[in-house]
Amino acid sequence: MAIVKMKKFKLFALEKDRKSLLKELQKFSYVHFVKTKEDDESLKEINFNQDMTTIKEKSQKVKWMLNYFLKLFPKETKKEIDESSVKETLLVLLEQQANKYDFSNDYENLAKINGEIDSNKEEIANLEIYRKELSKWLNIKESLGNLKAFKTAKFFLGTVAKKNFEALKDNLRNFEHTYIEEISDESSQVNIMLLTSNTEEKGLKNELKTYSFTETNFDFDTSFTEEYEKTKFREEELKKANEKLKEKVEKLLKLIPKLLIQKEYLDNALMRETVVSNFKATDTVNVIEGYIPKDMEEEFKRIINKNSNKNNYLEITEVDKEDPEVPILLKNSGVTGLFESITQMYALPRYNEIDPTAILSIFYWIFFGMMVADFAYGLILFILSGLALMFGKFDENKRKFLKFFFALSFSTMIWGLLYGSAFGDLIKLPTQVLDSSKDFMSIFILSIIFGAIHLVIALGIKAYILIKNGHFMDVIYDVFLWYLTLTSLIILLLAGRFGLSEFTKNIFIACAVIGMLGIVVF
Repeated sequence: MAIVKMKKFKLFALEKDRKSLLKELQKFSYVHFVKTKEDDESLKEINFNQDMTTIKEKSQKVKWMLNYFLKLFPKETKKEIDESSVKETLLVLLEQQANKYDFSNDYENLAKINGEIDSNKEEIANLEIYRKELSKWLNIKESLGNLKAFKTAKFFLGTVAKKNFEALKDNLRNFEHTYIEEISDESSQVNIMLLTSNTEEKGLKNELKTYSFTETNFDFDTSFTEEYEKTKFREEELKKANEKLKEKVEKLLKLIPKLLIQKEYLDNALMRETVVSNFKATDTVNVIEGYIPKDMEEEFKRIINKNSNKNNYLEITEVDKEDPEVPILLKNSGVTGLFESITQMYALPRYNEIDPTAILSIFYWIFFGMMVADFAYGLILFILSGLALMFGKFDENKRKFLKFFFALSFSTMIWGLLYGSAFGDLIKLPTQVLDSSKDFMSIFILSIIFGAIHLVIALGIKAYILIKNGHFMDVIYDVFLWYLTLTSLIILLLAGRFGLSEFTKNIFIACAVIGMLGIVVF
């Protein structure tokens, strides 16, 4: 129920020991590195090397493979990921297992399959567009080869605006050897077929230009129906090909456990390489700064000395409580620890403040139950989370999440009994104390009381922090004046009930004004 005490360190380590040292510290997992502030001109920042680029490329490939499996087979992939124990694997074993598997061939194979699937999908999309265009001309039963074979006549297909079609038909009556037929129409245009003699071809083309005629050409000689069916057959072929390719991908799902190990290993390697950018160095020495938990100091020293064979200089000092760089670690046990995620979700306290999780857990527990306030919903939450905790196999974070809702189920059931509510208004319980449809003023007053208690305690915590850090005047400006204002206003609101005299009321009015002016001024 507190913020973990930290210490600051500055380490001068040999360049040759850096990689092995970072590996050991990663296993230790309690080190927080910061930017080295040493101003010596001989020290230079460490730039990313070629290893960093290689690791990034490998990491991106592994993540792409996992995402691709997730895209094609979401259920099976999620199951494999959920059942994986890679997070619990020791760093040494992780590195050994990762080095046994070279994923490059599998990556190339999967990338090739993906390319084929995407190519087939693109062709299917183009076939759908092409088939839509063909469907406009299905009323023409003759093959295009026969229609194009005339020696003394010319055949045209095209579109014209619907508003121009009748006028075009009328004008084409002036052409003795020209035939026009409406094949199909759309919302704003008509698809037409024209047949004309070679002698009238030139004049017809000029006439069609005046009506914004757009010619349509097709490069096949069969009928439109045959071509249409051909595209359907081709689409089925492509879909079957993609199904076979997906079957190949499905057989590769067995690689997921190995890929998860690779991902974790590469993420760790990338983290080590990235953190190096915080360091400064000469040709032979690295200067490293950071923070460690106070109770881990001896373990940290042991790791440093063991790794570098005592060829280092380590300086550990107390932290500056006002330093914003000090990392915040919360330490809560039992039920209080279940609510740490709520504290972290909003904002972590500063190092010179206190951990609000214990107090927050009480109010969150009460307010959650008050908001849901349904015995049946609370009971369902209790049963489901309880069964999951009893029979489910989850990692520590998921178990903590389930315990969090298990704890909230009790508050929900208690408030549900007070409201006499189960499944909303469907079932009325005999334990009802408050009726939300009638006792809304009582509920409102109760909410105000809880809110006031919450505010008073919050201001009290702020006063404690300010006193603890020696800011005594700030206690008056930021806490006392608020207490004075709020207390005075509440008493004035309840003056009628207490039967206060006009003189007493005036005193509290003056206190409220002084408090408000003080808040504004200071």
